[in-house]
Amino acid sequence: MSSSSSCEAQNLLIEPFYGGSHKQLIDLIQKEIPECHLVTMTAKKWHWRSRVSALYLAQNIPFCTKYNVLFCSSVLNLAELVALRPDLASLKKIIYFHENQLVYPVREKKDRDIQHGYNQILSCLVADMVVFNSHYNLDSFLSSIGKFLHVIPDYRPKNIADQIKPKCQVIYFPLSDQVSLVTQRLSANQTLDSETSSNQVVSSESLSSSQTKDTETSLSNQIESSGRLSSNQTVDTETSLSNQIESSGRLSSNQTSDLETSLSNEIKSSERLSSNQTEDSETTFTYGCEDCESKSSNKQSYYQNQSNQNSSSQSNKHIRLSCEQMQVVQENCMQENTSVLHSDQKTRPLHIVWAHRWEHDKGPELFFEVVIHLHREGCQFYLSVLGEQFTDYLEVFENSRATLQDHILHWGYLPSKAQFLKVLESADVAVSTALHEFFGVSMLEAVSCGCYPLCPNRLVYPEIYPKQYLYNTSNQLFKTLRRFCRHPEVPRQHAVQIDVSKFSWEKRRSDFKTLFGF
Repeated sequence: MSSSSSCEAQNLLIEPFYGGSHKQLIDLIQKEIPECHLVTMTAKKWHWRSRVSALYLAQNIPFCTKYNVLFCSSVLNLAELVALRPDLASLKKIIYFHENQLVYPVREKKDRDIQHGYNQILSCLVADMVVFNSHYNLDSFLSSIGKFLHVIPDYRPKNIADQIKPKCQVIYFPLSDQVSLVTQRLSANQTLDSETSSNQVVSSESLSSSQTKDTETSLSNQIESSGRLSSNQTVDTETSLSNQIESSGRLSSNQTSDLETSLSNEIKSSERLSSNQTEDSETTFTYGCEDCESKSSNKQSYYQNQSNQNSSSQSNKHIRLSCEQMQVVQENCMQENTSVLHSDQKTRPLHIVWAHRWEHDKGPELFFEVVIHLHREGCQFYLSVLGEQFTDYLEVFENSRATLQDHILHWGYLPSKAQFLKVLESADVAVSTALHEFFGVSMLEAVSCGCYPLCPNRLVYPEIYPKQYLYNTSNQLFKTLRRFCRHPEVPRQHAVQIDVSKFSWEKRRSDFKTLFGF
Protein backbone atom coordinates (compact mmCIF):
# COMPACT_ATOMS: atom_id res chain seq x y z
CA MET A 1 0.00 0.00 0.00
CA SER A 2 2.94 2.33 -0.50
CA SER A 3 4.29 4.35 -3.40
CA SER A 4 7.80 3.34 -2.44
CA SER A 5 9.31 0.69 -0.20
CA SER A 6 9.18 1.47 3.52
CA CYS A 7 12.97 1.78 3.88
CA GLU A 8 13.24 4.28 1.05
CA ALA A 9 10.23 6.45 1.86
CA GLN A 10 10.70 9.86 3.44
CA ASN A 11 7.04 10.41 4.40
CA LEU A 12 5.12 8.15 6.75
CA LEU A 13 1.31 8.30 6.29
CA ILE A 14 -0.85 6.75 9.03
CA GLU A 15 -4.62 6.32 8.94
CA PRO A 16 -6.25 4.23 11.71
CA PHE A 17 -9.71 4.73 10.15
CA TYR A 18 -9.17 4.05 6.45
CA GLY A 19 -12.60 4.85 5.04
CA GLY A 20 -14.79 7.69 3.79
CA SER A 21 -13.18 11.13 3.68
CA HIS A 22 -10.20 9.86 5.70
CA LYS A 23 -9.38 7.39 2.94
CA GLN A 24 -10.03 9.93 0.22
CA LEU A 25 -7.53 12.41 1.66
CA ILE A 26 -4.77 9.96 2.51
CA ASP A 27 -5.01 8.30 -0.92
CA LEU A 28 -4.77 11.69 -2.61
CA ILE A 29 -1.70 12.63 -0.59
CA GLN A 30 -0.04 9.29 -1.34
CA LYS A 31 -0.71 9.80 -5.03
CA GLU A 32 0.52 13.39 -5.19
CA ILE A 33 3.37 13.48 -2.64
CA PRO A 34 6.48 11.49 -3.63
CA GLU A 35 8.18 8.86 -1.48
CA CYS A 36 5.32 7.97 0.86
CA HIS A 37 4.75 4.84 2.90
CA LEU A 38 1.15 4.24 3.97
CA VAL A 39 0.03 2.26 7.04
CA THR A 40 -3.71 1.84 7.60
CA MET A 41 -6.39 0.07 9.61
CA THR A 42 -9.90 -0.65 8.37
CA ALA A 43 -12.74 1.81 8.94
CA LYS A 44 -14.57 -0.11 11.66
CA LYS A 45 -15.34 0.61 15.30
CA TRP A 46 -13.79 4.07 15.40
CA HIS A 47 -14.14 4.20 19.20
CA TRP A 48 -11.70 1.33 19.46
CA ARG A 49 -9.42 2.79 16.80
CA SER A 50 -9.24 5.98 18.84
CA ARG A 51 -8.46 4.13 22.06
CA VAL A 52 -6.00 1.39 21.11
CA SER A 53 -4.72 1.80 17.52
CA ALA A 54 -1.39 3.29 18.69
CA LEU A 55 -0.24 -0.01 20.16
CA TYR A 56 -0.99 -2.01 17.03
CA LEU A 57 0.61 0.63 14.79
CA ALA A 58 3.72 0.82 16.98
CA GLN A 59 4.25 -2.87 16.29
CA ASN A 60 3.57 -2.67 12.55
CA ILE A 61 5.16 0.56 11.35
CA PRO A 62 8.52 -0.38 9.79
CA PHE A 63 11.67 1.03 11.33
CA CYS A 64 13.28 3.41 8.86
CA THR A 65 15.96 6.04 9.37
CA LYS A 66 14.90 7.95 6.24
CA TYR A 67 11.52 9.08 7.51
CA ASN A 68 11.28 12.87 7.72
CA VAL A 69 7.54 13.53 8.03
CA LEU A 70 4.76 11.71 9.88
CA PHE A 71 1.21 12.58 8.74
CA CYS A 72 -1.86 11.15 10.51
CA SER A 73 -5.50 11.91 11.25
CA SER A 74 -6.80 12.88 14.68
CA VAL A 75 -8.22 9.40 15.23
CA LEU A 76 -4.72 8.31 16.24
CA ASN A 77 -3.42 8.99 19.74
CA LEU A 78 -0.14 10.42 18.51
CA ALA A 79 1.24 10.86 22.04
CA GLU A 80 0.95 7.13 22.71
CA LEU A 81 2.52 6.19 19.39
CA VAL A 82 5.53 8.45 19.90
CA ALA A 83 6.00 7.11 23.43
CA LEU A 84 5.90 3.54 22.14
CA ARG A 85 8.15 4.35 19.17
CA PRO A 86 10.79 6.89 20.27
CA ASP A 87 12.40 6.68 16.82
CA LEU A 88 9.40 8.61 15.46
CA ALA A 89 9.69 11.47 17.95
CA SER A 90 12.22 13.43 15.88
CA LEU A 91 10.04 13.45 12.74
CA LYS A 92 8.02 16.46 11.66
CA LYS A 93 4.65 15.33 13.04
CA ILE A 94 1.51 16.63 11.31
CA ILE A 95 -1.99 15.80 12.53
CA TYR A 96 -5.06 16.51 10.38
CA PHE A 97 -8.44 17.07 12.05
CA HIS A 98 -11.39 15.85 9.98
CA GLU A 99 -13.48 16.32 13.13
CA ASN A 100 -12.91 17.00 16.83
CA GLN A 101 -14.39 15.13 19.74
CA LEU A 102 -14.62 18.06 22.15
CA VAL A 103 -17.97 19.15 20.72
CA TYR A 104 -19.33 15.75 19.68
CA PRO A 105 -23.11 15.78 20.31
CA VAL A 106 -24.33 13.42 23.03
CA ARG A 107 -27.88 12.85 24.17
CA GLU A 108 -26.85 13.03 27.82
CA LYS A 109 -23.83 14.68 29.44
CA LYS A 110 -22.96 11.42 31.20
CA ASP A 111 -22.71 9.74 27.78
CA ARG A 112 -19.65 11.77 26.78
CA ASP A 113 -16.51 9.65 26.68
CA ILE A 114 -13.81 12.08 27.77
CA GLN A 115 -11.04 9.79 26.59
CA HIS A 116 -11.50 10.55 22.87
CA GLY A 117 -11.26 14.32 23.31
CA TYR A 118 -8.44 13.96 25.82
CA ASN A 119 -6.46 11.86 23.31
CA GLN A 120 -6.83 14.62 20.70
CA ILE A 121 -5.55 17.26 23.11
CA LEU A 122 -2.48 15.14 23.91
CA SER A 123 -1.88 14.53 20.19
CA CYS A 124 -1.89 18.30 19.54
CA LEU A 125 0.65 18.88 22.29
CA VAL A 126 2.99 16.29 20.76
CA ALA A 127 2.49 17.35 17.13
CA ASP A 128 4.55 19.97 15.34
CA MET A 129 1.71 21.10 13.08
CA VAL A 130 -2.04 20.84 13.68
CA VAL A 131 -4.20 21.21 10.57
CA PHE A 132 -7.99 21.61 10.56
CA ASN A 133 -10.34 21.22 7.61
CA SER A 134 -12.30 24.40 8.46
CA HIS A 135 -12.14 27.49 10.64
CA TYR A 136 -15.18 26.23 12.53
CA ASN A 137 -13.30 23.03 13.37
CA LEU A 138 -10.27 24.96 14.62
CA ASP A 139 -12.24 27.57 16.60
CA SER A 140 -14.61 25.07 18.23
CA PHE A 141 -11.68 22.89 19.28
CA LEU A 142 -9.55 25.63 20.84
CA SER A 143 -12.48 27.37 22.53
CA SER A 144 -13.74 24.09 24.07
CA ILE A 145 -10.49 22.87 25.63
CA GLY A 146 -10.90 24.78 28.91
CA LYS A 147 -14.51 23.67 29.44
CA PHE A 148 -13.69 20.13 28.38
CA LEU A 149 -10.84 19.78 30.90
CA HIS A 150 -12.97 21.35 33.63
CA VAL A 151 -14.61 17.95 34.22
CA ILE A 152 -11.35 16.83 35.84
CA PRO A 153 -12.13 16.95 39.59
CA ASP A 154 -8.80 18.49 40.64
CA TYR A 155 -5.23 19.26 39.46
CA ARG A 156 -6.59 20.70 36.24
CA PRO A 157 -3.99 21.69 33.61
CA LYS A 158 -3.97 25.34 32.52
CA ASN A 159 -3.28 27.32 29.33
CA ILE A 160 -3.41 24.25 27.10
CA ALA A 161 -5.15 26.09 24.25
CA ASP A 162 -2.42 28.73 24.30
CA GLN A 163 0.20 26.02 23.80
CA ILE A 164 -1.65 24.47 20.86
CA LYS A 165 -2.84 27.58 19.00
CA PRO A 166 0.53 28.62 17.47
CA LYS A 167 0.76 25.23 15.75
CA CYS A 168 -2.67 25.48 14.12
CA GLN A 169 -3.74 26.31 10.59
CA VAL A 170 -6.69 25.62 8.27
CA ILE A 171 -6.43 23.76 4.96
CA TYR A 172 -9.79 22.94 3.43
CA PHE A 173 -10.43 19.32 2.54
CA PRO A 174 -9.74 18.77 -1.19
CA LEU A 175 -12.55 17.30 -3.27
CA SER A 176 -11.62 14.42 -5.57
CA ASP A 177 -10.61 14.88 -9.22
CA GLN A 178 -13.80 13.06 -10.27
CA VAL A 179 -15.90 15.76 -8.62
CA SER A 180 -13.87 18.49 -10.31
CA LEU A 181 -14.44 16.86 -13.70
CA VAL A 182 -18.20 16.76 -13.08
CA THR A 183 -18.15 20.46 -12.14
CA GLN A 184 -16.18 21.38 -15.26
CA ARG A 185 -18.52 19.38 -17.50
CA LEU A 186 -21.67 20.95 -16.04
CA SER A 187 -20.13 24.41 -16.31
CA ALA A 188 -19.14 23.81 -19.93
CA ASN A 189 -22.63 22.53 -20.78
CA GLN A 190 -24.26 25.55 -19.15
CA THR A 191 -22.01 27.89 -21.16
CA LEU A 192 -22.86 26.02 -24.36
CA ASP A 193 -26.58 26.19 -23.63
CA SER A 194 -26.32 29.91 -22.89
CA GLU A 195 -24.58 30.46 -26.23
CA THR A 196 -27.24 28.37 -27.97
CA SER A 197 -29.97 30.49 -26.36
CA SER A 198 -28.24 33.68 -27.53
CA ASN A 199 -27.94 32.27 -31.05
CA GLN A 200 -31.67 31.63 -31.05
CA VAL A 201 -32.30 35.32 -30.37
CA VAL A 202 -29.82 36.38 -33.07
CA SER A 203 -31.41 33.92 -35.50
CA SER A 204 -34.85 35.31 -34.80
CA GLU A 205 -33.58 38.83 -35.43
CA SER A 206 -32.07 37.76 -38.76
CA LEU A 207 -35.30 36.04 -39.68
CA SER A 208 -37.34 39.14 -38.84
CA SER A 209 -34.95 41.34 -40.80
CA SER A 210 -35.17 39.00 -43.79
CA GLN A 211 -38.96 39.00 -43.59
CA THR A 212 -38.96 42.80 -43.59
CA LYS A 213 -36.74 42.95 -46.68
CA ASP A 214 -38.90 40.41 -48.51
CA THR A 215 -41.99 42.42 -47.69
CA GLU A 216 -40.42 45.66 -48.93
CA THR A 217 -39.30 43.97 -52.16
CA SER A 218 -42.74 42.52 -52.77
CA LEU A 219 -44.47 45.80 -52.12
CA SER A 220 -41.98 47.68 -54.29
CA ASN A 221 -42.82 45.35 -57.17
CA GLN A 222 -46.45 46.06 -56.60
CA ILE A 223 -45.72 49.79 -56.79
CA GLU A 224 -43.97 49.39 -60.15
CA SER A 225 -46.81 47.28 -61.40
CA SER A 226 -49.27 49.92 -60.35
CA GLY A 227 -47.67 52.37 -62.82
CA ARG A 228 -50.21 51.18 -65.39
CA LEU A 229 -52.96 52.56 -63.22
CA SER A 230 -54.20 56.13 -63.42
CA SER A 231 -52.04 58.76 -61.77
CA ASN A 232 -54.55 59.25 -58.97
CA GLN A 233 -54.69 55.50 -58.39
CA THR A 234 -50.88 55.37 -58.45
CA VAL A 235 -50.56 58.05 -55.81
CA ASP A 236 -53.18 56.38 -53.67
CA THR A 237 -51.55 52.99 -54.12
CA GLU A 238 -48.05 54.28 -53.35
CA THR A 239 -49.32 55.98 -50.23
CA SER A 240 -51.18 52.86 -49.13
CA LEU A 241 -48.26 50.53 -49.84
CA SER A 242 -45.80 52.89 -48.16
CA ASN A 243 -47.93 52.71 -45.04
CA GLN A 244 -47.94 48.91 -45.34
CA ILE A 245 -44.12 48.88 -45.51
CA GLU A 246 -43.84 50.97 -42.37
CA SER A 247 -46.44 48.82 -40.63
CA SER A 248 -44.64 45.63 -41.72
CA GLY A 249 -41.33 46.97 -40.41
CA ARG A 250 -42.88 47.85 -37.09
CA LEU A 251 -44.48 44.39 -36.88
CA SER A 252 -41.20 42.57 -37.56
CA SER A 253 -39.39 44.72 -35.03
CA ASN A 254 -42.06 44.03 -32.43
CA GLN A 255 -41.88 40.27 -33.11
CA THR A 256 -38.15 40.30 -32.46
CA SER A 257 -38.60 42.28 -29.26
CA ASP A 258 -41.39 39.97 -28.10
CA LEU A 259 -39.25 36.87 -28.68
CA GLU A 260 -36.38 38.30 -26.66
CA THR A 261 -38.80 39.22 -23.89
CA SER A 262 -40.32 35.74 -23.99
CA LEU A 263 -36.92 34.05 -23.63
CA SER A 264 -36.07 36.34 -20.75
CA ASN A 265 -39.42 35.69 -19.08
CA GLU A 266 -38.97 31.92 -19.33
CA ILE A 267 -35.78 32.17 -17.31
CA LYS A 268 -37.37 34.45 -14.71
CA SER A 269 -40.70 32.63 -14.42
CA SER A 270 -39.50 30.34 -11.64
CA GLU A 271 -38.71 33.33 -9.44
CA ARG A 272 -42.19 34.76 -9.95
CA LEU A 273 -43.80 31.40 -9.17
CA SER A 274 -41.78 31.08 -5.99
CA SER A 275 -42.51 34.64 -4.82
CA ASN A 276 -46.26 34.10 -5.29
CA GLN A 277 -46.33 31.34 -2.67
CA THR A 278 -47.23 33.75 0.15
CA GLU A 279 -48.33 30.99 2.50
CA ASP A 280 -44.72 29.90 2.74
CA SER A 281 -43.39 33.35 3.57
CA GLU A 282 -41.85 32.40 6.91
CA THR A 283 -38.49 31.76 5.29
CA THR A 284 -37.30 33.91 2.40
CA PHE A 285 -34.94 32.42 -0.15
CA THR A 286 -33.42 34.22 -3.11
CA TYR A 287 -33.32 32.14 -6.23
CA GLY A 288 -30.81 33.28 -8.80
CA CYS A 289 -32.01 31.55 -11.96
CA GLU A 290 -29.73 31.06 -14.93
CA ASP A 291 -29.92 28.90 -18.01
CA CYS A 292 -29.32 25.35 -16.78
CA GLU A 293 -30.84 23.29 -19.58
CA SER A 294 -27.85 20.95 -19.63
CA LYS A 295 -28.46 20.04 -16.00
CA SER A 296 -32.11 19.35 -16.77
CA SER A 297 -31.18 17.31 -19.84
CA ASN A 298 -28.77 15.14 -17.86
CA LYS A 299 -31.41 14.49 -15.22
CA GLN A 300 -34.09 13.71 -17.85
CA SER A 301 -31.84 11.07 -19.42
CA TYR A 302 -31.09 9.57 -16.02
CA TYR A 303 -34.77 9.36 -15.04
CA GLN A 304 -35.74 7.78 -18.35
CA ASN A 305 -33.12 5.06 -17.81
CA GLN A 306 -34.19 4.65 -14.19
CA SER A 307 -37.81 4.30 -15.29
CA ASN A 308 -36.89 1.47 -17.66
CA GLN A 309 -34.98 -0.30 -14.89
CA ASN A 310 -37.85 0.09 -12.43
CA SER A 311 -40.42 -1.32 -14.85
CA SER A 312 -38.46 -4.56 -15.31
CA SER A 313 -37.44 -5.26 -11.70
CA GLN A 314 -39.23 -6.52 -8.61
CA SER A 315 -40.95 -4.04 -6.35
CA ASN A 316 -41.51 -3.52 -2.64
CA LYS A 317 -38.42 -5.34 -1.38
CA HIS A 318 -37.58 -4.78 2.28
CA ILE A 319 -34.01 -5.51 3.32
CA ARG A 320 -32.64 -5.18 6.83
CA LEU A 321 -29.22 -3.55 6.75
CA SER A 322 -27.05 -4.72 9.64
CA CYS A 323 -23.72 -3.26 10.71
CA GLU A 324 -21.89 -6.33 9.39
CA GLN A 325 -23.77 -6.60 6.09
CA MET A 326 -23.93 -3.11 4.67
CA GLN A 327 -24.18 -3.39 0.90
CA VAL A 328 -25.38 -1.57 -2.16
CA VAL A 329 -29.16 -1.51 -2.33
CA GLN A 330 -30.30 -0.33 -5.74
CA GLU A 331 -33.20 -2.67 -6.39
CA ASN A 332 -36.52 -1.22 -7.33
CA CYS A 333 -38.13 0.54 -4.38
CA MET A 334 -41.26 1.71 -6.15
CA GLN A 335 -44.58 -0.12 -6.63
CA GLU A 336 -45.42 -1.35 -10.14
CA ASN A 337 -48.42 0.96 -10.30
CA THR A 338 -46.31 4.06 -9.62
CA SER A 339 -46.85 6.61 -12.37
CA VAL A 340 -44.27 6.91 -15.13
CA LEU A 341 -41.37 9.24 -14.36
CA HIS A 342 -41.92 12.61 -15.99
CA SER A 343 -39.18 13.89 -18.27
CA ASP A 344 -40.34 17.49 -18.26
CA GLN A 345 -38.47 19.54 -15.67
CA LYS A 346 -41.62 21.33 -14.55
CA THR A 347 -43.71 18.19 -13.98
CA ARG A 348 -41.16 15.52 -13.01
CA PRO A 349 -41.28 15.12 -9.21
CA LEU A 350 -38.50 16.62 -7.13
CA HIS A 351 -35.57 14.31 -6.37
CA ILE A 352 -34.23 14.72 -2.80
CA VAL A 353 -30.92 13.17 -1.75
CA TRP A 354 -29.52 12.61 1.76
CA ALA A 355 -25.93 11.34 1.55
CA HIS A 356 -24.27 11.00 4.95
CA ARG A 357 -22.97 8.39 7.38
CA TRP A 358 -25.82 6.41 8.87
CA GLU A 359 -25.10 7.50 12.41
CA HIS A 360 -26.73 9.57 15.13
CA ASP A 361 -24.54 12.66 14.67
CA LYS A 362 -25.79 13.17 11.10
CA GLY A 363 -29.36 13.71 12.34
CA PRO A 364 -31.28 11.08 10.33
CA GLU A 365 -34.23 11.31 12.73
CA LEU A 366 -34.86 14.94 11.78
CA PHE A 367 -34.50 14.24 8.08
CA PHE A 368 -36.98 11.38 8.05
CA GLU A 369 -39.40 13.32 10.23
CA VAL A 370 -39.49 16.10 7.61
CA VAL A 371 -39.65 13.79 4.60
CA ILE A 372 -42.41 11.64 6.11
CA HIS A 373 -44.34 14.89 6.75
CA LEU A 374 -44.01 15.66 3.02
CA HIS A 375 -45.29 12.16 2.23
CA ARG A 376 -48.32 12.52 4.48
CA GLU A 377 -49.20 15.85 2.88
CA GLY A 378 -49.32 14.14 -0.49
CA CYS A 379 -46.23 15.82 -1.96
CA GLN A 380 -44.74 14.20 -5.03
CA PHE A 381 -41.00 13.53 -4.78
CA TYR A 382 -38.30 10.92 -5.27
CA LEU A 383 -35.80 10.03 -2.59
CA SER A 384 -32.24 8.70 -2.51
CA VAL A 385 -30.71 7.87 0.88
CA LEU A 386 -27.02 7.17 0.43
CA GLY A 387 -24.14 6.78 2.88
CA GLU A 388 -22.02 4.32 4.78
CA GLN A 389 -22.86 2.48 7.98
CA PHE A 390 -19.93 1.76 10.28
CA THR A 391 -21.03 0.77 13.77
CA ASP A 392 -24.43 1.38 15.31
CA TYR A 393 -27.58 0.20 13.56
CA LEU A 394 -30.32 2.82 13.72
CA GLU A 395 -33.87 1.55 13.39
CA VAL A 396 -35.05 4.89 12.00
CA PHE A 397 -33.66 3.88 8.59
CA GLU A 398 -35.60 0.64 8.30
CA ASN A 399 -38.79 2.10 9.79
CA SER A 400 -38.69 5.12 7.49
CA ARG A 401 -37.95 3.04 4.45
CA ALA A 402 -41.18 1.11 4.90
CA THR A 403 -43.17 4.37 5.03
CA LEU A 404 -41.37 6.01 2.10
CA GLN A 405 -41.15 2.92 -0.11
CA ASP A 406 -42.99 4.44 -3.07
CA HIS A 407 -40.66 7.46 -3.21
CA ILE A 408 -37.30 5.66 -3.04
CA LEU A 409 -34.93 5.47 -6.01
CA HIS A 410 -31.72 4.52 -4.19
CA TRP A 411 -31.11 3.17 -0.70
CA GLY A 412 -27.74 2.38 0.83
CA TYR A 413 -24.02 2.68 0.28
CA LEU A 414 -22.59 2.97 -3.22
CA PRO A 415 -19.00 1.63 -3.26
CA SER A 416 -18.22 3.20 -6.63
CA LYS A 417 -17.49 6.93 -6.62
CA ALA A 418 -18.76 7.14 -10.20
CA GLN A 419 -22.10 5.60 -9.18
CA PHE A 420 -22.36 7.93 -6.22
CA LEU A 421 -21.73 11.03 -8.34
CA LYS A 422 -24.20 9.81 -10.96
CA VAL A 423 -26.97 9.71 -8.36
CA LEU A 424 -26.01 13.19 -7.14
CA GLU A 425 -26.18 14.48 -10.73
CA SER A 426 -29.70 13.08 -11.03
CA ALA A 427 -30.90 14.75 -7.82
CA ASP A 428 -32.35 18.25 -7.47
CA VAL A 429 -31.91 19.01 -3.77
CA ALA A 430 -29.30 17.78 -1.26
CA VAL A 431 -30.20 17.99 2.42
CA SER A 432 -28.06 18.00 5.55
CA THR A 433 -29.51 17.59 9.04
CA ALA A 434 -26.12 17.13 10.73
CA LEU A 435 -25.57 17.66 14.45
CA HIS A 436 -21.81 17.25 14.09
CA GLU A 437 -20.13 18.55 10.95
CA PHE A 438 -16.80 20.27 10.37
CA PHE A 439 -16.65 20.34 6.56
CA GLY A 440 -19.33 18.27 4.81
CA VAL A 441 -17.68 16.54 1.86
CA SER A 442 -20.83 14.94 0.46
CA MET A 443 -22.79 18.21 0.49
CA LEU A 444 -20.10 20.02 -1.51
CA GLU A 445 -19.93 17.05 -3.88
CA ALA A 446 -23.70 17.38 -4.34
CA VAL A 447 -23.34 21.11 -5.08
CA SER A 448 -20.63 20.27 -7.61
CA CYS A 449 -23.10 17.92 -9.29
CA GLY A 450 -25.77 20.62 -9.60
CA CYS A 451 -27.86 20.07 -6.46
CA TYR A 452 -29.51 22.87 -4.51
CA PRO A 453 -28.15 22.59 -0.93
CA LEU A 454 -30.25 22.92 2.22
CA CYS A 455 -28.17 22.96 5.41
CA PRO A 456 -28.76 23.85 9.06
CA ASN A 457 -27.70 27.35 10.08
CA ARG A 458 -25.03 26.07 12.46
CA LEU A 459 -21.73 24.20 12.65
CA VAL A 460 -19.49 24.71 9.60
CA TYR A 461 -22.26 25.53 7.15
CA PRO A 462 -22.40 29.35 7.61
CA GLU A 463 -18.67 29.38 6.83
CA ILE A 464 -19.23 27.81 3.40
CA TYR A 465 -22.85 28.46 2.36
CA PRO A 466 -24.67 31.80 1.82
CA LYS A 467 -27.72 32.44 4.01
CA GLN A 468 -30.18 31.51 1.27
CA TYR A 469 -29.19 27.84 1.63
CA LEU A 470 -29.49 27.71 5.43
CA TYR A 471 -32.53 26.88 7.54
CA ASN A 472 -33.04 27.57 11.25
CA THR A 473 -35.81 25.13 12.16
CA SER A 474 -37.18 21.83 10.96
CA ASN A 475 -40.37 23.64 9.98
CA GLN A 476 -38.42 25.96 7.68
CA LEU A 477 -36.78 22.92 6.08
CA PHE A 478 -40.18 21.30 5.60
CA LYS A 479 -41.74 24.42 4.05
CA THR A 480 -38.83 24.89 1.64
CA LEU A 481 -38.97 21.28 0.49
CA ARG A 482 -42.75 21.49 0.15
CA ARG A 483 -42.36 24.59 -2.02
CA PHE A 484 -39.80 22.79 -4.17
CA CYS A 485 -42.11 19.77 -4.49
CA ARG A 486 -44.78 22.11 -5.86
CA HIS A 487 -42.33 23.92 -8.15
CA PRO A 488 -39.41 21.54 -8.86
CA GLU A 489 -38.23 23.76 -11.71
CA VAL A 490 -37.05 26.32 -9.14
CA PRO A 491 -34.07 24.33 -7.77
CA ARG A 492 -33.43 22.82 -11.22
CA GLN A 493 -32.98 26.20 -12.86
CA HIS A 494 -31.05 27.69 -9.97
CA ALA A 495 -27.31 28.31 -10.26
CA VAL A 496 -25.86 27.74 -6.79
CA GLN A 497 -23.87 30.74 -5.55
CA ILE A 498 -20.91 28.80 -4.17
CA ASP A 499 -17.44 28.66 -5.73
CA VAL A 500 -16.59 24.98 -5.24
CA SER A 501 -13.34 25.35 -7.18
CA LYS A 502 -11.59 26.62 -4.05
CA PHE A 503 -12.09 23.16 -2.54
CA SER A 504 -10.47 21.35 -5.48
CA TRP A 505 -7.12 19.59 -5.23
CA GLU A 506 -5.83 21.95 -7.90
CA LYS A 507 -6.32 24.87 -5.50
CA ARG A 508 -5.26 23.01 -2.35
CA ARG A 509 -2.29 21.09 -3.78
CA SER A 510 0.32 23.70 -2.88
CA ASP A 511 -0.95 23.92 0.73
CA PHE A 512 -0.50 20.20 1.29
CA LYS A 513 2.83 20.06 -0.51
CA THR A 514 4.12 22.84 1.74
CA LEU A 515 3.32 20.68 4.77
CA PHE A 516 5.70 18.05 3.43
CA GLY A 517 8.40 20.57 2.52
CA PHE A 518 7.80 20.74 -1.23
